[in-house]
Amino acid sequence: MKKTILTMAVITTMFVACKSSKPADTTSTKPTETTKPKMDCGNPEPTYANDIKLIMANNCLKCHGEGGKGGYNLGDVNDVKRAGANGDLVGVVKWSPGYAKMPARAAKLDDATIAKIECWVKGGMKI
Repeated sequence: MKKTILTMAVITTMFVACKSSKPADTTSTKPTETTKPKMDCGNPEPTYANDIKLIMANNCLKCHGEGGKGGYNLGDVNDVKRAGANGDLVGVVKWSPGYAKMPARAAKLDDATIAKIECWVKGGMKI
């Protein structure tokens, strides 16, 4: 009889302990599109004339000027917009897989400059 009572007490205790414990956290800590911070493009958003033209002049025109390499003259706003529209501009400056690392033979552009280019492209490439 004592064994039965003891067994029932142990089973009851286990049952209560299992019922009252918190369920395991199954939420992912991996950021999703809705939890990733949005890029702050500032106000006003970057324009070609105020921002991008100078970045191209300082970092790209040595190789990608008139008659430049890669089929782009990055001194011409239309070519810069073409590179932006097809993804080449952001891909090369971010050093994304499948793209050449630009600027060639130089350090990667700083994060703020890359973000400015990306904002300009995503914002409609305003002149």
